[in-house]
Amino acid sequence: MPGLLCPPGQLLALLVLVLQLTGSLELQCPVPRISNGQLRSAQNFTAGSTATLECDAGYQPGGASKAQCLPVGLWYPRVLTCIPGQCSHPPAVSNANLNHEYKFIVGTTVTYSCHRGFTLIPGVSPTTTCLKNFTWSAVPKLCQKVQCPTPVIPHGREISARKAEYTFGQQVEFQCDLGYVLKGSQRSQCSSDGMWRPPIPYCDRVCDPPPQITKGQHSALGTKVFPYGFEVKYTCVEGLSLIGDESIYCTSDDGENLTWSGPAPECRAVRCPKPTVERGRMIPQRFTFPYGVALQFSCDEGFVLSGATESQCQADGTWDPPVPTCQPVLCPRPQVAYGGLKSPLDDKTWYQINETVTLECAPGYQFSDNGNMSLEGSWTATCLPGGNWTPLPKCKKEGGADVCEEVHYIKSLFHCGVPVAEMKALLEIQKLFLEIKKLQIELENWSRTGAL
Repeated sequence: MPGLLCPPGQLLALLVLVLQLTGSLELQCPVPRISNGQLRSAQNFTAGSTATLECDAGYQPGGASKAQCLPVGLWYPRVLTCIPGQCSHPPAVSNANLNHEYKFIVGTTVTYSCHRGFTLIPGVSPTTTCLKNFTWSAVPKLCQKVQCPTPVIPHGREISARKAEYTFGQQVEFQCDLGYVLKGSQRSQCSSDGMWRPPIPYCDRVCDPPPQITKGQHSALGTKVFPYGFEVKYTCVEGLSLIGDESIYCTSDDGENLTWSGPAPECRAVRCPKPTVERGRMIPQRFTFPYGVALQFSCDEGFVLSGATESQCQADGTWDPPVPTCQPVLCPRPQVAYGGLKSPLDDKTWYQINETVTLECAPGYQFSDNGNMSLEGSWTATCLPGGNWTPLPKCKKEGGADVCEEVHYIKSLFHCGVPVAEMKALLEIQKLFLEIKKLQIELENWSRTGAL
């Protein structure tokens, strides 16, 4: 129609239609560009033909897998895609877990882990990979049961049936040979880490049962094992004494074999005679004196113990140390510087308790008591129960003190054991005394010289 204008697109479509109707034009659809895939058709993409989408390895159609070439030269559907392919869930493996994932696209690798009590077989990879053909790479046997080492217990044995190998969860039970005792748990189980829990016990040597004794018994009646250090005590029936060590213990002389520390004691009727001490007494007071009893002895006043203060009844019925005696207390012959006994009747060197002697000073000396001169010609002293004399006199030179006498007196004090502090004070006094005596002599000489 003159004056009618059509849009260019409609005009092109109309032209194509006219050509098709007249048979002068065979339309084709364009070759589409599809990432990771392409269309395949036996009719060379002509109008009305159908093409199939072929994706590259590892990819699959993201929607329709076929397209049709329309009479107008366009594909329907217009867009075809190839997306990465996915595998189904990985195959299950005995005694193994799989890392959890939701998608398994081509190229994905997953790792298996063994159940508790199982471990990977050495040299086997615990992984599988999703292949381009959407299948999983082969998965061999991965896990085997954990094994524990064969239990060994020297001087003992396994009660349960012995096995060629010991795997997770299996239990064993042990028993020691005669003469040994089990240290640790009697039962043990193979743990998931390949270790025995509790640890394998060991067998420790023990002593034989302790010896029995006649008319007595030990404290371990009913006990079956006697390990190192075990102690037993013995007792006798009433009226008998235990001769020997009261207890023995399990020990080792060579560091390996165990034995008892000594022989077992004996039960015997042992009595010691009653000890008699004249002028003395014993503690405690008893009427019978069985083995092991100990007594203490002391003497009456005026007597001194000769021997040990304590004695014990021995297994052979004797006292050891021997029972002491009480001897009279004696005083030694009194010694007085520049004096002595008056009219001694004999040459006695020891005197009985309460015995009295008379002393006198040598010619030119007289008795002195605390520095006071006495004109009496005799002095009596009595022997005391402790073996000492009543105070003995000092004989000093008539008309004054004699220096030699003082020195002799000081020397005697040294022998008597006077304390050092008192000795020093006494020496100071003696020094002052000598100074005074020196001044007196000088004054007397000066008086005589002046008088002349």
